[in-house]
Formats: sequence, C-alpha cells, structure tokens
Amino acid sequence: MQKAFYLFVVLLSLAGCKKDALQIKEEKSYHQVNAAPTTDPLLGNAVSLTLKPGGAALINPGGDIMWSASYKISGSKIKVHVPDLNQDFQFTIISDNELHGENGEVLKILIGLQ
Repeated sequence: MQKAFYLFVVLLSLAGCKKDALQIKEEKSYHQVNAAPTTDPLLGNAVSLTLKPGGAALINPGGDIMWSASYKISGSKIKVHVPDLNQDFQFTIISDNELHGENGEVLKILIGLQ
C-alpha cells in the first residue's frame, strides 16, 4: 500500500511538470495562411513571425515593416513583445508547424521558405 502511494506521488509530480509546447533550437518562420486578399500588392496584410533561439524574434503584424521583438513561451502560449510599438501579441501553439493568433490568424511554416 505504501509503495502504491509513493508511486502515485511520483506520477502526480511528473504529470504536474509544465512543459513548453514548442522548443526553438533553430530559427523558425511562420506565415499567415488565412489573410484576406490585399488591394495593394506592395503592402501585405498577412502576419509573419520569425522565432530565434534565445528569445529574439521578428514580427510583421501586417504591412511592410518587420519589427524586432522578444518572445516567451509558456506552456502552449507564445507572447511576443515589440518594444518599438509598445505592443504585445499572443499566439497559441497548435503544433511545431502551426500557431493561432488572438484574432483568428493561422500561421504555418511554409515548406520551401525555411
């Protein structure tokens, strides 16, 4: 009975450990695949996000400027902070290859662009 209790405590401890859903060991670039068509071919409205090891990022929240940013991963969420805009963006990690934005954006790693 005592062994079962200790086994239960160990298993509960392991299950309680929070693991980040995404590990960034090399640069990963995600691009929005569900953006509405733009009327100006020079200005896109799709979101692009590049995550680099160590917490550095680049984000284009729509338009023609890539902003330097930082990111933190906590469980299944990524919070991206853009100091120059004093703005944060949050994404939900669906898989290694897919993120979802707060406003319904679907970002994926596009084969051939990595």
